[in-house]
Amino acid sequence: MTVYAVYYASDEAQERAFDQALGERFGDTYRVSEDFWLIDTAREADTIYGSLRTTIHRSDRLFIAEITRDFFPWLSERALNWLFSPHRSWKGPLAVRQLIDHACAPD
Repeated sequence: MTVYAVYYASDEAQERAFDQALGERFGDTYRVSEDFWLIDTAREADTIYGSLRTTIHRSDRLFIAEITRDFFPWLSERALNWLFSPHRSWKGPLAVRQLIDHACAPD
């Protein structure tokens, strides 16, 4: 499985529908902000898009990217706990893991 960053911009009602669709189709998701999610899935980015295609309108914006072990998060403690859960299947060691104990944005 792989962790993906998903950015989606639309009107508020459509974002709620998108959030619901992510939860129904992928289960292990975390909504970081109004337009940004993290998901842990075995699917590839194009397959993620394919399963969400019916919820996306022509004027919406969508960006899906695999998160590698080379990243720097400044997120809430809850988001970091989701991201660094032992259930995540990161490819390689996470050098940034010790940051959760020292620095995080307020919830």
